[in-house]
Amino acid sequence: MPGVPNTTNFSLADVVAAVLPSSNDLQECFDDAFDDAFDPTYGPGNKSNLLQFRNYGNDIAAQNSLYMGSRYGTDACGATRNTLVWKNKNPSSVENGDKFWVDSNGSPGNPFSGQSFLSYTCFTGLNAVTFNLSSSGIASNVEFCSLPSLVLSDVFYYINGTTPSTAFDLYYSSDIGNASNLKAGDVLYTDAALTTPLGTHSGYGSNVRYFQWGSSASTTFCVAGGGLQGNIFISSSNTGVIQSLSCGLV
Repeated sequence: MPGVPNTTNFSLADVVAAVLPSSNDLQECFDDAFDDAFDPTYGPGNKSNLLQFRNYGNDIAAQNSLYMGSRYGTDACGATRNTLVWKNKNPSSVENGDKFWVDSNGSPGNPFSGQSFLSYTCFTGLNAVTFNLSSSGIASNVEFCSLPSLVLSDVFYYINGTTPSTAFDLYYSSDIGNASNLKAGDVLYTDAALTTPLGTHSGYGSNVRYFQWGSSASTTFCVAGGGLQGNIFISSSNTGVIQSLSCGLV
């Protein structure tokens, strides 16, 4: 995931998506965050102040340590992550364009010189990714080691007051389980690889509000039919983070 938006109207859900804490509360976000990933203009400091996380994980000059593995070929997912390296921006994810440095006695050294015949990997579980590194340590071709996604089916918004858009599918992390388990702080994507977060729409009414008819299927978050409609509100910062969900008869 990208970092926290550089605005004053982000939410705890945006912070949770960037930090990936062990529980979705502000204190745990501070406990699990990397100090060097904070924008020093805003934090870290007062652990009761959400705004300390403004622009967290977006600093291209930041350098945070993590462990990386490598393997011959195009897929390093099975490699052991035992090489200490340093990385810019968000230390909890890898995106195309991120930069890596070698470790020099516990500090960042020279840029990590990637080899064209190797692929590289970081993290474990659903966050595990494989990628290439250039000779100057720049990541490219980032892919999840598995496609950890499930479908939220037939989502729509309104084009005008009465006309719905064509229904489309969204995707979310498979560790959530059935769509009925979705909650605020979870992230919705437009692709099964979970690389493109859902953004705002250009239709009628609130551009952060989406709808889905309820059903007994595991792909709807309202688990009943008969006119039950689900409301999904996402972050306005185009990060796909769910702000709230509700179900009601229409």
